[in-house]
Amino acid sequence: MTFRARPVAKRPSRAGWDSDERRTALINGGFIVAIIAAILLLVGYAGWSYYSDHWGAAATVDGATITRDDLRTRIAIETFRTSYTEARIRDLLAQGRVTQSEASQQLAYLDQRRQSIDTISLERLIDATLQAKLAGDAGIAVTDADVDAELKTEATLDEQRHAWMIEVEPGVDPSTGQVGDVQKAEAKAKAEAALADLKAGQKWEDVAKKVSTATTAAQAGDLGWLPLKSGYDTKFMDAVFAAPQDTPTAVIEGDDGTFRIGRVTEIGAQSVDQAFQTKIQDAGVKLEDYRAAVKADVVQNKLSDKVVADLSKPSTQRHVLQIFIPVAQVSSDSVKIRVIVVAPNGDTAAANTVPADDPAWAKAKDDAFALYRQLQLDPSKFDVLARTKSNDKASTGQGGKLGYVDATSVLPGEVTTAVFAKGLTNGEILPPIKTGLGWYIVQFMHPYGDGDEAWLSDVKTRADAGIDFGQLARDNGEGPEAKDGGDIGWVVQGQLGDIKESAIFNTPVGQTSEVVSVQNEGLYLYKVLEEATRTPDAKQIKSFEDSGFANWYAIKKAAATITRDYTSNAAA
Repeated sequence: MTFRARPVAKRPSRAGWDSDERRTALINGGFIVAIIAAILLLVGYAGWSYYSDHWGAAATVDGATITRDDLRTRIAIETFRTSYTEARIRDLLAQGRVTQSEASQQLAYLDQRRQSIDTISLERLIDATLQAKLAGDAGIAVTDADVDAELKTEATLDEQRHAWMIEVEPGVDPSTGQVGDVQKAEAKAKAEAALADLKAGQKWEDVAKKVSTATTAAQAGDLGWLPLKSGYDTKFMDAVFAAPQDTPTAVIEGDDGTFRIGRVTEIGAQSVDQAFQTKIQDAGVKLEDYRAAVKADVVQNKLSDKVVADLSKPSTQRHVLQIFIPVAQVSSDSVKIRVIVVAPNGDTAAANTVPADDPAWAKAKDDAFALYRQLQLDPSKFDVLARTKSNDKASTGQGGKLGYVDATSVLPGEVTTAVFAKGLTNGEILPPIKTGLGWYIVQFMHPYGDGDEAWLSDVKTRADAGIDFGQLARDNGEGPEAKDGGDIGWVVQGQLGDIKESAIFNTPVGQTSEVVSVQNEGLYLYKVLEEATRTPDAKQIKSFEDSGFANWYAIKKAAATITRDYTSNAAA
């Protein structure tokens, strides 16, 4: 039997997991997937980046988003407004309506504004968002006609007049240090006599330099070019803008009790920039975006009007005395003093020209020692005597207070030596000191010590112990009310701001508040005399018009939940 080998059939080959073909396919597929993923990632990042860059939050206000595109638009608007204002200032300079100095100051301010235009723009958007909500809650609406009117106002240069002023400020009663009826009558008579001289043909320049008590007297009362709302007394400006050219006004008694005469030598008529909206568009700003910004301005104006109207209604008020000490940047070894200066012939500036043996020096010495004896008997008279008897013009309006002084302060050397002598006690009045400017009577108030807050806390302790608050105000207060024993009159909420009013209205009637610190202002201590429901007077309403809305809105803004992404400013 013959055996044969059976032929072996060759099976088809199948690629294994480690075959080259399989490996190559997997690698290629992986590359493709990676490329697709990278593309998707880049597309996603680009989309996210675009979204973030345009619709990402630059800020939020109670949940409402202000996008980066919103911020870019507002920056463009504020940049246009700054440039437009700059162009107007340069035009007014060319027309001689502002001086080079005034123009330089205003242009420097605009340059500073440009440096922070992004921050300004973001805050304006935040305010616009919050105020729109507040206005809606108050039922305030803004129409297209309102926006049109505001646009026209923005394009309008108001009438300006080249104004001049003769001012007669009443003096003070020598016995009280305050303005009385006699002093007011004398000032009015002096102003009326000046007006009569003008009508009789005397030159304005001569009368102004002779009569006016204003700092502008040396320039014949020249106030320069002014709009109606210039910051000067309202009654005076109304009279100036009603007066014919080159005709003096009547004598006007201002709200501050000062008597004034005005005149106008040139009149610049109101003008409207007919190309204003074209200039907006030429600056790359869409007109609808600009109108939205203007609408926000109208909302604020209407909201402000409502707040002022509400504040002006009868409400609870409190009669308050105040001690105010301003912020002081001083060295720890400084001391606080007040002075009365008696100069020969009543003139410290000319004292060094008066010979030592001149009788004027002997009289000054006698007068100084007479005042010193009065003060030894009654130190509480220092304030009124400093206001009425001192020849030191720089300190009379402060009751002789010079604030803190140190070894480097500009004082006669004899005074510096005396006030830094060892062993002085708080309140000590030094015997008259002869200097080249006259005889100085100095009261050593107190050293800086632990600071003004500690000192004012001690003043509060003395007030709480029964020492007259009015006298403490005259001795320690450094505001204009100190001469009146700290009396700032009746206070209504919305008048002084939340920090001060919280202290005043949380203090029981008849008692003193805690010491209140207000940033960039100083320290306050209050005594509440009485409480009553009253209608705000003209002075209070004026304060509402000046700051009532700002005070009210500051509280609302502080209560809102606001976030700011300052990195968005750089992106914008």
